[in-house]
Amino acid sequence: MNNSLLIINQLFEIQQKLREMGKAESFERNFNRLFAVFEEDGFIVQNPTNEAYSDSRTDCEASIAGSLSSKMKITKTLKPIIYRKDNANVQLLQKAVVIVEKT
Repeated sequence: MNNSLLIINQLFEIQQKLREMGKAESFERNFNRLFAVFEEDGFIVQNPTNEAYSDSRTDCEASIAGSLSSKMKITKTLKPIIYRKDNANVQLLQKAVVIVEKT
């Protein structure tokens, strides 16, 4: 399972870098297929970018850019949230590592 997490994180990082360069669209189908393989094995990968953030969120480890406010937003995800679904059980395997800013 550790190798799967490593591969998921590397794929996610490559995808994010390509998005920043404006070249991700050419590879989107390939990334979707690769992530679908992990989903078939029970992994759920979530990118929380652009979601609201509060300090009560338990699925993210955040670095705050700027001042803390009641209205915060995840502006960048360095590592995704990863869950593992086994039958009816869902277990959090990895918290997202995110950058949060005031909206």
